[in-house]
Amino acid sequence: MNNLTFFLFIIFFMIHEFEEIIMLEKWMNKNRSDLYKQFPIISLHLRKLTQISTSNFSIIVAEEFLIVSIFTIISSITNNVIYWYCPLAAFSIHLFIHLMQFIIWKKYIPAIATTILCLPYCIWAIYETSKIITLKELIIYAMISVVIGGINLIGMHSFLFIKQERQNHL
Repeated sequence: MNNLTFFLFIIFFMIHEFEEIIMLEKWMNKNRSDLYKQFPIISLHLRKLTQISTSNFSIIVAEEFLIVSIFTIISSITNNVIYWYCPLAAFSIHLFIHLMQFIIWKKYIPAIATTILCLPYCIWAIYETSKIITLKELIIYAMISVVIGGINLIGMHSFLFIKQERQNHL
């Protein structure tokens, strides 16, 4: 695998995250009540998400960007695709989740434009990776990445929620 393939991931990752950073807070404020009505089962989770400011959301993105960059650099230096593939797999699944959200919501959601832009790269990159590691390894590393990424994301959201609560009480 060549370095261009590795480093394109960082570019696609940030293009996608920029759309989320720029659009999410305004979109959530505009669509909040409709989201609560259409998805009452997850309204508590949605309420927490609507309380995350753009600046706090950017902290989560910055932390993820560091992880993606470090793992990409490690793969580039060691020529071991697994470090790079793990966040790529988690990101690709993240994009498919956005696609499902868009299909369910039936209207624009922050991130759908760049999801459509980034998915072809991710599919191609995973296809190229499948020439190096087995399908079984692709699946196992993707599952591990989703679990670790999910734990990290929950941890970051919890940290920022606690931080925001403290700021609100000052």
